[in-house]
Amino acid sequence: MELPWKKLWDKWDLRSFIILSLSLQTFLTLFGPLRKRMSSNWIIISLWSAYLLADWAANVAVGLISNGNNTTTSGAVSNGDLEAFWATFFLVHLGGPDTITAFALEDNELWLRHLLALAVQCLAALYVFFQTLPGNKIWIPTMLVFVAGIIKYSERTRSLYLASFGNLRESMRRVPPVYHWVVKESHTGMAPVVWKNQEGAEDARVLTELLVMQFANFFFGSLKELIVNSIVTFELDDGEYFFSTILAGDAFGIIELELNLMYEILYTKMSVVHCKLGYICRSVCFSSVVVALALFLSEEKQGFDGFDVGITYVLLLGAIVLDIIAIVMLFFSNSTIITLMSIRSNRTWVENWVKKMLNFLLAVKRRRRIADAAKPPRPCCMLMRLIGQFLHRGWSESVSQFNLINNCIHKPSTWMQTLIDNFHLTNVFDRLKYVKRVSFTRELRDFIFKELRTKASTWRNVASAKEIYSGRGEGVLRERGHHNLLPSVEEVEYDRSLLLWHIATELCYSDSKSNAAAGTGDDDDIDDDDIGKYRNFSKLLSDYMLYLLVIEQQMMAAVAGDGYIRFMHTCSETKHIFQRRKSQVQQERPSIFAVNNFFCRQKSEEDEQIRACNTILSIDTKFNFEEYIYVKSVLFDACRLAKVLKKLGEKDKWETISSVWVELLCYAASRCGEYTHAHQLNKGGELITLVWLLMVHMGLCGRYQDLGSFQPLNFNPGEEQVEATPYEISMIK
Repeated sequence: MELPWKKLWDKWDLRSFIILSLSLQTFLTLFGPLRKRMSSNWIIISLWSAYLLADWAANVAVGLISNGNNTTTSGAVSNGDLEAFWATFFLVHLGGPDTITAFALEDNELWLRHLLALAVQCLAALYVFFQTLPGNKIWIPTMLVFVAGIIKYSERTRSLYLASFGNLRESMRRVPPVYHWVVKESHTGMAPVVWKNQEGAEDARVLTELLVMQFANFFFGSLKELIVNSIVTFELDDGEYFFSTILAGDAFGIIELELNLMYEILYTKMSVVHCKLGYICRSVCFSSVVVALALFLSEEKQGFDGFDVGITYVLLLGAIVLDIIAIVMLFFSNSTIITLMSIRSNRTWVENWVKKMLNFLLAVKRRRRIADAAKPPRPCCMLMRLIGQFLHRGWSESVSQFNLINNCIHKPSTWMQTLIDNFHLTNVFDRLKYVKRVSFTRELRDFIFKELRTKASTWRNVASAKEIYSGRGEGVLRERGHHNLLPSVEEVEYDRSLLLWHIATELCYSDSKSNAAAGTGDDDDIDDDDIGKYRNFSKLLSDYMLYLLVIEQQMMAAVAGDGYIRFMHTCSETKHIFQRRKSQVQQERPSIFAVNNFFCRQKSEEDEQIRACNTILSIDTKFNFEEYIYVKSVLFDACRLAKVLKKLGEKDKWETISSVWVELLCYAASRCGEYTHAHQLNKGGELITLVWLLMVHMGLCGRYQDLGSFQPLNFNPGEEQVEATPYEISMIK
């Protein structure tokens, strides 16, 4: 006797997978773009799960149809015509939405596997279809959807192939162009125009949204070369001049758009859809499904189960709606704007139409102007503007924070720590419990841009540029005359230096907060907005760099070495200091220890952090070997560094610390692998990636070829050779 649950499953297994597959496709279509704008772990996990389940659900459903013996909801044997029709829809689903073809870069390397899967799934669908012949009443709609499915799946496979590392490198094997900014304006007024700042930074100009998009597309060629580890050939002198004459918002806007274009190539179907063949294929797909719906509507439904007919309508309407959504997203994409910018025509009506479409799309996508506007928005428009900023921002616009002392204070329980150690979940636990995110403010953006622009203005040739990008704090310390602090950056490894400055920054930050709360500091220093601003910059960059060192270890692999091991040793030593201090207090005041311990739990996190920092600052740094065996430990040296920094003036101290952190950030950014930077684009992006690309355009990267001037080979000794200037080198395309 057949079990009841087995009967129920035989009736609903196929239909359940149909509904699940369509739901997953809808979820990926609507929420796929969020991963480039949000760095939330829950968003990433949800999209990753849906991405994997989507292919699995479609494959299982096709297998169920191929096996046959399915029953209708009424218990009768199902009609094979509808099942053959459904099988073609799963080809459409396997093609995936336009918004996500690859979840990670490694998926692009599996394009050959998807090509084989395309052939297998097509054969499976044809096998089911041929079993229904010659009596299939809906064979025409079935073949129409089958064509749409083949096109969709082929688009996905080709997108993966084009985004694979080998193909990207092959596409860059042609002679790289010599980039030079030519002061020229076309008849449409849409060619890039570059001015040069002769007076200084005050002469910076504000770029329009159209110019920002044009320059982003213009610089995008060098980014593609970087991703495949090619030598970037561009004009260093012009790059420094260009970025010295624009505002920080425009500079970061160009960088964001470049990274968005790279994201579309690596993780979506944009490279396949945005071409003549792509437009034709998309039109054929949409038309095929619409015609299939019309034919199915006109077909006699006698002999079909009513519920199965309803599911078929849901599949048809779902495919049409998802295609419409994809077309709308495609219309408002950056690639569409770039395509429109490339249109040239002698007909006035075409030119006017292109300008109107560009103005409309740019008005919808305007986001930086909202953030940088001097005039605050009206309350009635605030909500819509905030939604617009979120939907059209280029990255998460947040900076992750991870603090060593906070990690040592809030230890997991004994059983939790045992579970974490046994299953090797330390990184996952730290990411979920200790990592927090703060907004990337306009003030911090301007500060970083100002520091980079200052560095870029000092280079004279390739050698000087390499010297600048090799700095990790010593340049700032020498410029400010703090030579006694140079050993903390010159005589130690990068990861040790980062930990030293992280702990010292936290100690100084907590000390300043403690003095401000107690009112013991200089009133002028406490009320100085600049001091508070630089102090916050230092704290934010310090916690961000430790986050990269501990959580995003692959990004710091080239510079960190054994940084994670050193971090763990420092944490163990810090916890030992806290435990030792706790034991001392308990021995000195045993009667009130329990009461104090109770009230300590009631204190805020900031008070607890200050108390922990004061405990570390109380360490005797006079080389007491009996009390501190490891006098050359990171914690010991960081405490000494903090005490030296405390002797500086409040403003000088925080300006120095913040500038050192920018150099440490730039040092790591220029040495992080380009492929690793590309990995982060599908997780909301990272600040270090934006800084890296900005350094590239300013001539502060580590791999480039300077074409500022050259001496041509003299094959005729009798002729005088003239050295070409940067402005005599024209653009080669």
